[in-house]
Amino acid sequence: MESMTTSISTSVTTSDTTRPSSEQVSNAEVCNGDLKSSVTACTTTTKCQSEPQRSSRWATVGLLLALSFVFAVADFAIFGRWTEDGGFLAALFNYGDGTDLTTELVLISGLAGFVLVVRGPGQLLVTKSSARPKKNAVPHPSSCSSVAKGGAGAPKKMASSTGPVTRRSAATVRCNQAIDEAARAGDMEKAGKLLLELERNGGQPDIMSYNLAIRACAKAGDAHVAERWVKRMEARGVRPTLCTYNTLLDACAKANKAEACEAWLKHMLDEGLEANVISYATAIYARAKRGDAGAAEAWLKQMVAAGVEPDSVSYNSVIHAYSVKGNATGAERWLEEMRVKGMATSVATYTAVIDACAKVGDVPRAERWLEQMLHDGLEPNVVTFSAMIDACAKGGNLARAEFWHDKMIQVGVKPNAHSYSAVINACAKASGATVSASAEAAERWLDRSEEAGVANDVVIYSSVIDACGKAGDAERAMRVFQRMRANGLRPHIVAYAALARPFAYRGDWIKVESIRQSMAADGVVMNEYFLYAQLLAYAVARPRQTDRAEQCFREALATGLEANDHVVGALARAVGRGRCEELMNELCNGREVPSQPQRRMASGGVRPGAGTRSEHRW
Repeated sequence: MESMTTSISTSVTTSDTTRPSSEQVSNAEVCNGDLKSSVTACTTTTKCQSEPQRSSRWATVGLLLALSFVFAVADFAIFGRWTEDGGFLAALFNYGDGTDLTTELVLISGLAGFVLVVRGPGQLLVTKSSARPKKNAVPHPSSCSSVAKGGAGAPKKMASSTGPVTRRSAATVRCNQAIDEAARAGDMEKAGKLLLELERNGGQPDIMSYNLAIRACAKAGDAHVAERWVKRMEARGVRPTLCTYNTLLDACAKANKAEACEAWLKHMLDEGLEANVISYATAIYARAKRGDAGAAEAWLKQMVAAGVEPDSVSYNSVIHAYSVKGNATGAERWLEEMRVKGMATSVATYTAVIDACAKVGDVPRAERWLEQMLHDGLEPNVVTFSAMIDACAKGGNLARAEFWHDKMIQVGVKPNAHSYSAVINACAKASGATVSASAEAAERWLDRSEEAGVANDVVIYSSVIDACGKAGDAERAMRVFQRMRANGLRPHIVAYAALARPFAYRGDWIKVESIRQSMAADGVVMNEYFLYAQLLAYAVARPRQTDRAEQCFREALATGLEANDHVVGALARAVGRGRCEELMNELCNGREVPSQPQRRMASGGVRPGAGTRSEHRW
């Protein structure tokens, strides 16, 4: 049970601070920059279109005057006034009041009109198609169909500094705006529909269209759909760019698909694209999430060999890889290398090292690095202090956990649900404390969290219930559980499993079944942790509930739950080893039944209902 509670309620979020996109220029920002420039170009083109229109009007007037001038010269020559009056100007001034001049002007206008008809009005006059567009004629950017189909308000053609912008490219720009809005909102499905709509309506999606759709997938952590978009754009003749691949790599890393991330990085290199620091840092991070320090280091070395200088994010990811596995020595080694190279260390760097120390419960080591962090002028945040408190909790040192929590408040860092949960976990593991004292201390810290206004989190209550369960204080666990529900919080499976455990140790299978019914009424699905508690209750009960245990196990397998060693061990205790082997042959393909662990002894005998230390962790 401890492993599940820790993974949900007290996990240090240093991984978020080592992701390349959090401290470097993200792929989305690169794509957005392209989008903004395109939208600006489109807007500027539309805005400036009225200036050529006004200029063309004056050009037409000037051309008419020029034609009139030419025809006037010809007219004066025809009527013989050129020589008599000393030229056409003299004729114009001398005969300005005569009827003949009026006739001449009519003739000139007629000839000018004839020329206009012959040359075509589109070349000399401003036509309706080039009139300034109305404001309400621009379609809403959330729709790609009206523009792509040439509906109302669709721009026909506009001038551009880089060439004519056709109707399709204008539709693409507007559709890209809509896809960008959907991507920013995290609506991957809408972004995909908009892009498909543009394709179906005859639009021309460009590289940015696909990059934005892929970015939406990356934000949702859906690497599969992101890969499909890359393949689709390639099939349509749109060549992926570095931005495309980096966004795809980010999607794979988020989806914990390190192999796919590496495969796409190699594919990108095979395509002749040069990977940058984000490309390699993402591959390193994908391995670091799994704690695969060897693979993370290998990518860092390949990065250097390719002539790409690793940044602090790349090093932080390698440190995080060691932190995931609790390898404090490896994490320290890479931190020291950063210091030797003169690279800037950050809060995330030290937090990852402190977290590595926390996983092995080495409080002095963690405190030394926290002091070094302060010496370097870095201010710890709530994640750093929570990692420090976790180290104290792991070592069962409640006093130091409380000290660092108080220290955090003194320096002005606001505690959160994780920091309170870490102290509560320290209460449950406090060495030398009686079971009742540890449960009381956990509930006291719950009171403090409520007073601080951060107790509206199921994680805190689950941690207290878990502490009460480890102390065997079932009544206090139930009281805290009801207190959580009274505050309007909906329990999750961790809270239900923690609540069932102290009753299971008592063999109170009736109460455990009642808790399961309440859990089902809340729509919470049973997991392996709760299944273990229920089977344990049947095993400890006197008399043992053999039939109920077997029926419970069969129902659990029917829902898709897996029979791990803890579950099978509890089943063996409930139905007997022989019958358990039969069930394994029947239901689990002959799975081996683990050997029964030795129970803890108290006062020379076995304490009724007491489980092993590993059982208490479950």
